[in-house]
Amino acid sequence: MKHTLILLAALLLAPLAALHAADKVTPPGDRNLPINQIYPPQAFYHKGKGGRVLDVTKPPFNAKGDGKTDDTQALCDAMRFVKEHYEDLAGEGYSYCTYKFDRNWIIYLPNGEYLVSNTISQGWPARAYDIKNGWANSGRVEVASPEAETPELELRGERNYGIRVVGQSRQGTVIRLKDQCSGFEMGKEQAVLQYYLLKVGSSINQGNYAQNLTIQTGKGNPGAVGMKWNAANWGGIHNVAIRSGDGSGRAGLMMDRRNAHGYQHDIVVDGFDFGVEMAAGSVSVVVMEYATLTNQRQAAIGINTNDTFCGRKLLIRNAPMALRAGNASHVVLLDCEAVSEKRVGPAISVEGGTLLARDIRLSGYASAVDKDKKPVLTGDFIEEYVSGTPVSVYADGPTKTLRLPVKETPVILPESDLKKWASVDDFGAKGDGITDDTEAVQRAMNSGKPVVWFPKACYVINGTVAIPATVREVAFLWSSVYRTDPAQSTNLTAQKAGELRIKGEPAEAVKPALFRVAAASGKPLALRQNVNAGAVFLDHEAQRPVILEDMITWFLHVHYWSRNPGMLFPGGVALKTSLPRLYRNTKPEGAPKEVFANMVQGFATGGADACLAVKNVHAWVREVDVEYGTVELAFAKSDAWILGYKSEGSTTTTTVFHASDHSRLELLGGLYCPFGEPGVVPLAVSRDSEVCLSVSAFGGAKVKAYPVVLRNEKNGQVTEVPDTLFEPRRANIPGVKIIPLLTNTQK
Repeated sequence: MKHTLILLAALLLAPLAALHAADKVTPPGDRNLPINQIYPPQAFYHKGKGGRVLDVTKPPFNAKGDGKTDDTQALCDAMRFVKEHYEDLAGEGYSYCTYKFDRNWIIYLPNGEYLVSNTISQGWPARAYDIKNGWANSGRVEVASPEAETPELELRGERNYGIRVVGQSRQGTVIRLKDQCSGFEMGKEQAVLQYYLLKVGSSINQGNYAQNLTIQTGKGNPGAVGMKWNAANWGGIHNVAIRSGDGSGRAGLMMDRRNAHGYQHDIVVDGFDFGVEMAAGSVSVVVMEYATLTNQRQAAIGINTNDTFCGRKLLIRNAPMALRAGNASHVVLLDCEAVSEKRVGPAISVEGGTLLARDIRLSGYASAVDKDKKPVLTGDFIEEYVSGTPVSVYADGPTKTLRLPVKETPVILPESDLKKWASVDDFGAKGDGITDDTEAVQRAMNSGKPVVWFPKACYVINGTVAIPATVREVAFLWSSVYRTDPAQSTNLTAQKAGELRIKGEPAEAVKPALFRVAAASGKPLALRQNVNAGAVFLDHEAQRPVILEDMITWFLHVHYWSRNPGMLFPGGVALKTSLPRLYRNTKPEGAPKEVFANMVQGFATGGADACLAVKNVHAWVREVDVEYGTVELAFAKSDAWILGYKSEGSTTTTTVFHASDHSRLELLGGLYCPFGEPGVVPLAVSRDSEVCLSVSAFGGAKVKAYPVVLRNEKNGQVTEVPDTLFEPRRANIPGVKIIPLLTNTQK
């Protein structure tokens, strides 16, 4: 019988594979990337040269990775080292979100089998914070045990940030739980790898990553969870497999504490009740792409109350349900396949949530979509379906997504020949966060080597570094790069910047960026794993595809909460920029430039009236975070496809989405957080452009909706779409709206 089922599944999948081959597109599912992540010797902490990579097999951790020795303590010691070697800041003048970017550790697991008998975590006591004395007077709290986390502590969140667990390869780096392990019995929901401890969750758990490893939960561990993960604003899971040895266990990947924001790609989960289970709450949005989920017992994906999940290129096999969307959830599914042999239930069950599904191939389910336990869609292909009521600006306008062409992010694998890596330190960079390293970094760029990398935690660039065509990858390894010289930044005080915004004038002086793409090339350039501040990060000057991955431009409220010297970086960073900007197309003439932005913050902030909108690009964005700009995502004369976003801003002054000059903006899945009293600004603006939005709000009972969701300006005619056309995401919070689909395409 088993062989019959395997043959049946193969027959069902064969036509789909043939179709993909004919179309020459990337099929759904994990791509099985041949990543071999190695680092030069000076990157390692144990070498004593300022490196930040913690090799768990070296002192002071000494894991064996031989599949026989219990490495639980060694791996926990590495996690604890990260916690104890970040400099937490608290007290008067220090905000809840203030911590120094002067360490930026990486926990590295070389190839090997790491046998464990308990959860790998940072361990108790957990570190937390409160704001009893105000947002700018953060209190630091230590919680001794799970029992000690009581309401009397008035905790705001856990300080579990900057946890980066990186394996050498998914095939070679394996964390394996012992069979029949104590503590992993039925009902325990105990994780093998866990990023958080406290129930309260966190809103400052930024920069948490897992990459290039496999977690095996063994046999006889029915209460096991492969990984419990969360991250705020930026984080991710890349190239990770989670497998149950006997099919049992609660979930492969669980996200059940706030906040969960991140881009997850190339994921494999085999077995468990749920492959992916998300219950992180209303301030969470996850984008998952290229994942294969097999042999789940309840559902491949379970999205619970208030969560937002965006899935693309997911392949699901042998699960009785592909996805369940719980109350007030928001789910977007694109280009997915699900195959089952049982035909006993729906592929997708919408239970009080909102679903947008497009180009979903199904086989073996009783129905395609059930809504509130009743079939609403049948058949083996979902061309496009919205569970809520779509809205068009025009009475006869189509209520469909734009279907902008989607390009896959070019794959640039880590360079395995260390002779091709150019360390900026070898060319004279100090990396002390005070000395201007511009000239040294430029020399490294000019070395002719394809990879330029940054060993230490903090680098100052007061000039502009030109990136030549010979450079394929700039590997920051989560280092910080920033400007300290105000003369090279904006020279604007917070008051002056505010005045300019009110007048509708450019909100920043025209100053060069930290880096610029200096030479044209048809080969893509990747810039990865970076924290930046004090200036625009990248000027896209020459015609060349650019990839921006895992990058945060430190955002505007550092003016108010972290503005004192030394609070974020060793040097006095020039934080007088009026808004964070990761990217700028400085030469918009000619053909559109291509840019891929995956898990980035501050990508396309637009300034007052979108005067700084990104111009003449084709942008493909997978998870973007934008906060506290006058216009937070702005494009002019561009095509922008965005899957997943989170924004925070004032309903009084902040427009979240802006498209102008014949742009096409398709934004599918994400959250906007409206603060303050409603003003005159709309949520979105379209000026002689096409937009398509599937978005939702988050917030509490005091949140008030934007009165105008879209201001549509077409050939001088203005049409406003009011918020009254949309239902609350939750019935008891009228200001938190869900917009299933809003378009302004004309017939």
